[in-house]
Formats: sequence, C-alpha cells, structure tokens
Amino acid sequence: MKKVEAPGPATPNAWQQRLRSDFATAILHWVIVALFLLSLATGLRIASDALDASWTSAIAAILPQGDVYVLHIWSAWALTAACGAYIVFLAAARLAPRVALDTSRIRALASHDRRTRWQSINVLIYWLAFLLVAVATVTGSLMYFNLLADNQALVTTLHRIAAWTLLAYVLLHVLAQWAMAGWRGLLKILTPRLAYAAAALVALGGAGALAAGVFTLDRMTLESLVIAKAAEAPRLDGDVADAAWQDAAPVTVETHKGANLPNGTIPVRVRGVHDGDSAYLLFEWPDATRSQKHLPLEKTAQGWRVLQTAFDKADENAFYEDKFAVMLSRDSRLAALSTSHLGARPLSGRPGAKGARGLHYTTDGSVVDVWHWKSVRVGPLGQIDDNYFGPPRKAPDNPDARYTGGYTQDPKTGGGFTMNWEAFDTGTVQPRWLPRSPEVLEERLGRVSLDPETGDEGLWWMPRSLMVPATPEADAQFPVGTVMPSVIVEEPFQGDRGDVAAVARWEQGWWRMEVRRKLTADSRYDVTIGTDTYLWVSVFDHTQTRHSFHLRPLRIDLR
Repeated sequence: MKKVEAPGPATPNAWQQRLRSDFATAILHWVIVALFLLSLATGLRIASDALDASWTSAIAAILPQGDVYVLHIWSAWALTAACGAYIVFLAAARLAPRVALDTSRIRALASHDRRTRWQSINVLIYWLAFLLVAVATVTGSLMYFNLLADNQALVTTLHRIAAWTLLAYVLLHVLAQWAMAGWRGLLKILTPRLAYAAAALVALGGAGALAAGVFTLDRMTLESLVIAKAAEAPRLDGDVADAAWQDAAPVTVETHKGANLPNGTIPVRVRGVHDGDSAYLLFEWPDATRSQKHLPLEKTAQGWRVLQTAFDKADENAFYEDKFAVMLSRDSRLAALSTSHLGARPLSGRPGAKGARGLHYTTDGSVVDVWHWKSVRVGPLGQIDDNYFGPPRKAPDNPDARYTGGYTQDPKTGGGFTMNWEAFDTGTVQPRWLPRSPEVLEERLGRVSLDPETGDEGLWWMPRSLMVPATPEADAQFPVGTVMPSVIVEEPFQGDRGDVAAVARWEQGWWRMEVRRKLTADSRYDVTIGTDTYLWVSVFDHTQTRHSFHLRPLRIDLR
C-alpha cells in the first residue's frame, strides 16, 4: 500500500509563482499610487496657503502650482474610483480571500512560520488602507458638498489626519512586503502575469459607473437661488423691510477658511428678485464688528506712516476694511476654483503675486464677472467695484508694481477713490492732501481706537471737498499721534466699472447689502444674470485677500 504523506510547506517554485502579481492588480496599484501622490501634493499646496501654515510653507517651493484646487478635487475622486475598482475586481475575479480578515487569518498572526505570519500582517495593513481611504473620502465629500458646516474644523482635521496616516501607511506597506518575501515581495508588482482580463474589464466599468454617479450627484444637488419677478422692486436704502425681500426665498451658503472669522466660517444669506430689467440681490452675513480702519495714516516724529502689518505683501489682515465679493459665471461650475492658481509663480515667464500666494486668471479665454464691494473705498459711492477674472494680463513695465494675473477692474471713464499717499512705503509716506483742520478730522472719526479687533466709530474715508493740498504749513496743524483716513472718495464710477449699484448697512452685528444690476450684460466684462448662471460669495473680515469661500455655487433660477 502506497504511503500518503501530509502536505508540506510550499516549494520554492510555488512560492515564487505566488510572488507574481496579476496585470490588473499591477495597473490598479500604480494608478492608485499616482493619484494618491497627486492628491497629497496638491493638498499640501492648499495647506501651505493657510495663514497659520508652518512647515508646509517651508516646502512650498517643491509643491505643484497652478490649478491646484481642481487637481486636488478630481484626483481625490479618481482615487476613490480606483479603490472602488479594486474592490470590484476582487469580487469579479473571486480573489476576495486575498484580503479576507477571518478567524484563520487572525490565528495566523501567531504562526511560527514567518511568511504565513507576515501574510496575515499584510492583510491587516490592507484593511487599514481601506479604512483610511474611506475616512478621507467621507471627510473630503463632507467638505466639498458643504455638509456638517458647523463642524467644518473637525472634518478638516480628520481629513488631514487621514491623509498623513495614509502617507505613513505607504512606508508600513513597503516594509511589510519586504519582511514577508524580501526583494521579491517588493518587485512582484513590476512583473505581473496576464490573468483575470474579464474581471479587469468589470472593474473598469465599475470605476466608470462610480465616476458617472459622482458627476450626476454633483449636478443634481446644486442648490438653486430662485429670482422671481417682484410686484414692486425693492429700494436700495439699506432697509430690508421691503415686501419684495420678505416674499423672496432665502438661501444660506456656508463659507469657510476666512481670516478673522469664528473658526474661519461664516454663513451668508442670499435672496433675489427682478423687475424684468434688473436683478436685485440681498446679501446678509453676521459680523461682530464694523471694521473701517483701512490702512490709516498716523503722524510720527519722522513723518506720516501707513498703519499695516503685511500690506506690502498683499496680505494685510489687521488694518483693513470689511469687504464682500460676488462671482458670476456663465457655465463653469468650478469657475471659482479653476480661476484660482496657487503658488509663487503659477504663470511661466510672468511675475508672481506679492506674498507668493497665487493669482486669479482664466485659461480658456473666458471672463468671470466679479463684484468687489469695499466698505470704505466704494461703500460711500453707493456701488460695488465691478471687476473680472480674465486671461492673464501683460506684466507691468515697473518690476515693483503689483501683478494680478487676470484680475482687474472693468474700464471706467471717471470717478472712484484715491489712496492718500504719493507712493507706498513701509517707512514714511507723503500725503497728497490733509484735512482742512484738526476739527474737521475729529468730527469725521470721533473716538479713535487702533485695535483692529474693535469696532469703528465715525467715517474712515474723506471726501475730496474736505481736503486741502498737503503743505508744511497745513501739516503743522496736526500734532504727532494724529490718525487720519487714507482713503479719499471722489464721485461714483462712470462707465463699466460703475454698473453695479449697492447700499450696505451694518447694524447689531450684521452686514446687510442690497445690490442692483441689469439682467443683461451690457459689457464684454460682465455676465448675464439668468437661469443657469452660477453664483459664489466671499466674506472679507478686515482682511485684504484671505476671504472665506465655498466650493459649490448657487445655480440661479430666473422666473
């Protein structure tokens, strides 16, 4: 009778055969690696732009520049789809036992056989990756779809932890593969065999279905701002008791990551009506203080100086006015992101922005309409400064001049405001004009506090009619320590730049701003207001550029 021997450990040849991966797994592996690295690098670039960024700003020079927000969002969704495709592949190829975490796998953790033990450890590491990708996907989706807005800081923190832990997982994964099978374990992903072709096609279809589902969900869940025709148009007077506003359905947008805001977050309530010719919009947002100290001038023993902390880098967050911005786009739902290009020099061959934070411009030749309300500089004019993002502009001839990419103002034929210095300097400046007398200045400002966090009394702008040319004799009237506004307001903008009328009032911790503009764009720098026009809003709480924002726009529904 023939003796039957118990099965022994796998022969070296059998073990080596198992150390060859299959083609579908290898492709998915490297796609996932590439997407993860792209998502991580773009996420680090976004993190490096934060006001409190520490070491991420130190590595900013090696991080990607340009259309970083869009790249981060799409790479993250693609990474999720690729991971989903791998799960579909395992199911279709009946390879789920590869990653099965059952009782036998748990018992194998205590095996005396090194290979068996490390195989089980690797499965545990795979499940750690699945968990981390799930956390990153969920938290990223919550931020993108603006869910759990009241807990945005917590969601952001969890997203950051998941990203960093995934980076640590990569190192752990490599070490575990090496511990299990040495260099052969690491190189198996480079020598795949052709197998499971049908399952690979099923996985590819699953990834496509997931991507299509995300795209459809994104389109279907955009919130609409209904702008209906009003029986009587509201008056632009700062009083929001008009019947038209009471009948208009409000939409609240949670905006995030703004400087000086509570946890960086502020809600903006939006309403709209029209009269057949013009659109009327009401924007309301809470703000504990009315901030008007826009780069005030203070007299010192050496001369007048501009009170600022980072204005020379276009990043002032203390001595600045409250502002608000509206953006309108014809058809790009990601216009807010695709016009934002991060980095010190995102445009090859052209200057970067002061402060190296990035530039706004379009890359397809289109124009995005931007309304930039500045409470001190254009608030007294009863207007919003009508601006736009367009293709990159020519670099200025003066290398010291500020370059703004494709962001600039609509043309004007007159009117506006002037800053009251001959040339800006962080030392002393020469004012162009001085108030007629100290009494006139005191009447305008009232009690002066230079604490940027306190509210302001008085009017922190000067009409041209109350000023006289700066001369030594006029200057001698004002003692050292005198503080005066730096903004000289003339008359309303004439031309395209003055197309948008606005009246705002701060009262009891709220800004309320009423806006009017024609429905039809009369200028190539403007966007028509109609159904399927997209709208974004941003709040600037006494900050120059670090405004709050939201990723997904409101879709206008004109009725």
